[in-house]
Amino acid sequence: MKLSKLQQYTYEERKNVILKFQRLYKTRESKEKVLSMMSNQDINFLIYCMDNIHGKIFYSKFLKKGE
Repeated sequence: MKLSKLQQYTYEERKNVILKFQRLYKTRESKEKVLSMMSNQDINFLIYCMDNIHGKIFYSKFLKKGE
């Protein structure tokens, strides 16, 4: 399946969000620390941007109940 220009642009933007997050927080410990302080809205955005199920599961573990 070939992506349209808009789909390709959106895919690249989402990928850039994750790459920037991973550059800022290189270790698992630093990711866990910052994710524990993030709002559910920000975590959900990272989940949306993530392109693999393992990453989505990792980020979803930091969602806070009742927020």
